[in-house]
Amino acid sequence: MRVGAISACFLATANVAMAAALPQRIVSFNIRYDASDRQDGEKPWSDRSTGVIDQLKTVINIAVTDGAVPIIGLQEVLDNQLADIQGGLGVEWNHFGFGRDDGSKEGEYNPILFRTDIVKLVHSEQKWLSPTPDEPSFGWDAGSRRVSVIAVFEHLATGKRFIHANTHLDNASGQARSEGIKVVVARIQAVQQQYGPLGVTLTGDFNSEAGGDAYAALEATGYLTEVSKSEAKLVGTNQLTYTGFSGAGISKIDFVWFGPSSENLYSAQQYEILNNDIGGTFISDHRPVVADVTLL
Repeated sequence: MRVGAISACFLATANVAMAAALPQRIVSFNIRYDASDRQDGEKPWSDRSTGVIDQLKTVINIAVTDGAVPIIGLQEVLDNQLADIQGGLGVEWNHFGFGRDDGSKEGEYNPILFRTDIVKLVHSEQKWLSPTPDEPSFGWDAGSRRVSVIAVFEHLATGKRFIHANTHLDNASGQARSEGIKVVVARIQAVQQQYGPLGVTLTGDFNSEAGGDAYAALEATGYLTEVSKSEAKLVGTNQLTYTGFSGAGISKIDFVWFGPSSENLYSAQQYEILNNDIGGTFISDHRPVVADVTLL
């Protein structure tokens, strides 16, 4: 009887522990804005949109079927593109994030997309990467206004909470990238102070390769771990994320990070850099990065 009671207690404890672990599929994708002046090999958004939406749906639907929470961080999204993508994904999807030029609909968005039937948005903020983060602004000789978008989510089935952040660092100024990522980290930490020691994932186009200015600045903090530097297994053969509108990879500047590293709140299983050439059409000049992690 005593052994049976211990066994039952052990099984109950194991089931609780398993229930507490929350698998997530995190996607980072610079979709390339809807440009009127297009590059060689670049198709209009009307030709690219279906490929973008179908690719997102495929990787997300697989994750949801397997019980994972999908979170998407996009970059270079204009208002019309956001409407197309959210409409294409389905009515259960919502987003947070605004145009970077006016805090409304002008300029590129860095939206975080999420399933409202799986998670609840508890807190959200958009800050500019500049010395004046509360208003639309340029920072440190940046070529464009840049933002940090942060959301606190609560998993509806378990009540487990986590933070996701999404950003797109400047392409023109190394100082803007290095200082900008410091703003991102400071804002995440401020949200943690308000909501407690939650797990964090970060997606973004850093415009900085591994070891480069912004990447090195974030890595030096020891705060987050980039997925390729973790125990996660690389799936597939793609190693680079920026390709232009050609078949050759050029650089790796798009990343998924998780942490806080010192608190061991996440384990990482695998990641993949997907193809951006779909049926002979380059759906973007970047490849999506997909990471499977578990919030412990």
